Amino acid sequence: MSDFYRTALDMKEELVSYRRRIYCNPEVGLELPETTAFVKETLESKGLEVEEIAPSALQVLIRGKGEGKTLLLRADMDALPIEDRSDLDFSSKRPGKMHGCGHDIHTVMAMGAALLLHERKDELQGNVKIMFQPGEEIFAGAKLMLESGLLEDPPVDAAVDMHVDPMSPVGTLDYPPGPFTTSADNFTITLRGQSAHGSAPNNAKDPISAARDLHLNLQSLRAREVAPGEYLVLSICSFNAGNSHNIFPDEAVLQGTMRTYNSKVRDYMLQRIPDVVEGIARLHEVEADFDIVMSTPSIENDPQLVEEISSYLESFDLKFKSNPGALISASDDFGYIASQIPSVLMSIGCKPEGVEKNFLHNSGVTFDEDVIPVGAATFAHIAWNWLANN
Repeated sequence: MSDFYRTALDMKEELVSYRRRIYCNPEVGLELPETTAFVKETLESKGLEVEEIAPSALQVLIRGKGEGKTLLLRADMDALPIEDRSDLDFSSKRPGKMHGCGHDIHTVMAMGAALLLHERKDELQGNVKIMFQPGEEIFAGAKLMLESGLLEDPPVDAAVDMHVDPMSPVGTLDYPPGPFTTSADNFTITLRGQSAHGSAPNNAKDPISAARDLHLNLQSLRAREVAPGEYLVLSICSFNAGNSHNIFPDEAVLQGTMRTYNSKVRDYMLQRIPDVVEGIARLHEVEADFDIVMSTPSIENDPQLVEEISSYLESFDLKFKSNPGALISASDDFGYIASQIPSVLMSIGCKPEGVEKNFLHNSGVTFDEDVIPVGAATFAHIAWNWLANN
């Protein structure tokens, strides 16, 4: 058993207590004052160097001996605006907020890695920087930290992230080379027409009819202009217009999302969607706006870094099961970091035994806490070996 894993198992009870503290006090978005304070105070009490480089955005720097490279480890801390229906003894104390994506576990795995590496910092062949970010769920936290100098002083050479997978058991670790998550572009389309009485449609500029045709034509884009084997999801998830039985509204608003692994497909669609919106608006004599409100690029795992990590994990006592063809259809703003430096996102299993349907972003999702020492030790083992070999 590796020293990191043995020590992490000895720390399990402490790390689990950290996780439960964070889990029952979820915070959402970019403002996470209690979570940030807890992480900062806990790590500082253990002698670590912690800096809040932006509001609710922490950077921990573990300086090794001599001049070496710097590896970044990443954790996100924000929760989701959903009700907790997990029925856990330590369930959320805050109505309408829940750690339903596992960011509480991400945070504690990174805290554990920080403690493990700090204990042996004098033997590190370089530096480890650990980011604890807010606002992943709104694709804003990574950009905030990048703008605040995350990759500077010392400059970061590579990055590793880990996301829990509640549909796979502990002992599963997927990190295939190439595109691993989809890009995400969440958009709003506003169609403005002219209201009129429902008995006189000739007096109206009907935004509902325009929105209906627009919805159908957007699906045709996917069906007719993108290769059948190419992954692309284009979904309209909200349609709001009017509030009366007999009045055409002035406005219709569509909200949707687009996901793909292929950056060329993404670029093409971001040109074509506004073309279709403009054409449909002109046909129905309404005005239209197309706005991207939230976006992030795909995370593409660096093939060389994947190969290096695979070689390091050969000496890690827990023999992970991995699927080289795994893909994640969700998106993550770690993509902004992966687009700047060689990076790898890893998906680590944490499905509790006996649980079947166990989806992220679900109000009843649960996580096997055995993953916490595994993830912490895996982070530390990879960081240690990458610095030694680079």
